[in-house]
Amino acid sequence: MSSKFKSLNIYKIVLQYSILVLLLYMVIRPFFDSSYLADFETYCPFGGMQALISFLVNTSLACSMTETQIFLGLALFIGVLLFGKLFCSYVCPIGTVTEWLGSLGRKWKIQITVSGIADRVLRVFKYALLFITAYFTVESSELFCKEYDPYYAIVTGFGHDVVFWYAVIGLIITIIGSIIVRQFWCKYFCPLGAITNIFTYGFGFIAIIAVYLILLSFGLTISWLWPFGIITVLGFILETVRLKGWKLPPFKITRDEILCTDCKLCDEACPIDIKVSELKTVEHIDCHLCNDCIYSCPVPNTLQINKKERRWLPATAVIVLTIIGLFAASYIELPTINKKWASDEKLEQASIYSQSGLKNVTCFGSASSFAAKMRRLKGVLGVKAFVQSNTVEVYYDPDILNEQQIKKTIFTPSRTLLRNPDKSISQISITTMDIEKLFDSYDVFYFTKLLQSNKGVFGFKTKFGEPVEANIYFSNEITSAKKIKELIESPELTYQSRGKTVNKTLKFEVSSVSDSIGTVSKLNFIKEMFSPYNKIFNGYRNYKSEDLSIYRIPMPQALSPSAMRNIKYLTAHISADTGIVRLQTVYIDKPYAQIYFSNELTDSNSVYTYLTGDTLRFQYSTGKKGERINTFVFKAKGHVIPVTPKKRETK
Repeated sequence: MSSKFKSLNIYKIVLQYSILVLLLYMVIRPFFDSSYLADFETYCPFGGMQALISFLVNTSLACSMTETQIFLGLALFIGVLLFGKLFCSYVCPIGTVTEWLGSLGRKWKIQITVSGIADRVLRVFKYALLFITAYFTVESSELFCKEYDPYYAIVTGFGHDVVFWYAVIGLIITIIGSIIVRQFWCKYFCPLGAITNIFTYGFGFIAIIAVYLILLSFGLTISWLWPFGIITVLGFILETVRLKGWKLPPFKITRDEILCTDCKLCDEACPIDIKVSELKTVEHIDCHLCNDCIYSCPVPNTLQINKKERRWLPATAVIVLTIIGLFAASYIELPTINKKWASDEKLEQASIYSQSGLKNVTCFGSASSFAAKMRRLKGVLGVKAFVQSNTVEVYYDPDILNEQQIKKTIFTPSRTLLRNPDKSISQISITTMDIEKLFDSYDVFYFTKLLQSNKGVFGFKTKFGEPVEANIYFSNEITSAKKIKELIESPELTYQSRGKTVNKTLKFEVSSVSDSIGTVSKLNFIKEMFSPYNKIFNGYRNYKSEDLSIYRIPMPQALSPSAMRNIKYLTAHISADTGIVRLQTVYIDKPYAQIYFSNELTDSNSVYTYLTGDTLRFQYSTGKKGERINTFVFKAKGHVIPVTPKKRETK
């Protein structure tokens, strides 16, 4: 075997290339599989550390935060305590690329190594960035690092979470900086580098956290920013003063001074430019335990790990810790939200109602909406939601509530128009069915898809019951209650979504059927199925009736549930005109949109222009701006009518 091959750090190279191949696969796969959604932060331990801090402070996990991230972050923590900054060398794609860029800079002979006071002062930037990142992550419950992270910007093609100029600056620092200055990003700007360095002073900072928790136990209200700020500042001070850890990690590179020939090849090989040849034990804070120095040494057993031949140890530790993190994430589920609004005394006496299979509890937003809904029910004391298993736990006062009342509140009645009856149909039949397994909005979605396949079914309404009671509107001339029952009990549903065929196993059971409970006229049926929309904004309540006018325009899509899912974007778009103050839909002889506007601030032409624009522009709650294609079609112009006191009402 050639000496050149022997000098290759094969363990490190295999892991680095494996990570890059995995990322390349995640980038390419969506081009061939439209149903695949790559999440490039899922396995990021720094995202996990941010998520953990956010979870501990807010007792919640945002949609972009997962158990996988958190447990890999904890695995990173354990790895740093025992072995040092393994992630930076063996896993981090930025670390890998900046190493390559550094080699290029040295080949071109333009790279420098910052030392002395300048080196120590520059290290403050990564601690500042760590504090800023943690602060905005906790405050927004979203991973702030996505806004500037050069890795995330590249792999997502500057996705919607990326702030363009933040990411451009990050990329310039990473690419240009790493060519000119050895490991510029990793040493001076990487917030993960800051937090891993903090871990090497673990005993001291564990003591700070312990003091903080003790003070909280005495009833003191102290923001998490104080202990985190102290830890960040002390981390910077200790790093710049010591440039080495505090007893940690226990595994370090050691040099046999007797065997060493002082060839200094280890110094040249070190990607961080640590002078290994001058040290008996490498305790430098920047050491990644990458083993490049060991592989470069021509004299066997001169450089080892704790004086033993363990060059396999760092890579093995990376693999084992990753497996442990992934295993823990698959078996331990953290609550996406954990909100309590009652006293500890009341919570001790509370009963807990648990329900699984709520497929509409899918992320932080839907879990928060669920908690807000339950809080309005008198007697509910708190809510936990687990989105991975679609499970909720409701804490309630048994003297005020019972489980049946909670179930009824969780249940969301549905009223869905499937299709408009033909002109030839004047009367519509109604049948009532008691249906098992029809509870949440996802069940209703599949139920809707089933009934849409029968052209004789026009719509349905559901109301709470055990089982759920559904009124189904249909034509006796086209179908029958028996055929509808058979359709509902189909074991499988097949439908098209985004050009793909989806097969879904169903478990609906019809426990009872009434042949018919009567008929209704076509006009009354459509009115009954119509779900009105009403939203006020821009200070609507501050206006008098005579100050406002209504622009009424036909809106056929107001009858379509799928189309109306996007009306929030239309609302946000037209609210950009401060003179527009309300949007509602009504059914008179057909569906209309009614837009209330100030006579002084705008006019009907401006309202029509906003409604019919090709693009809907809006702003998210985080302050980011967004755009969508306007899918609402207004074929006829509307007309202006005055606002009467009766029309002035918001309900």
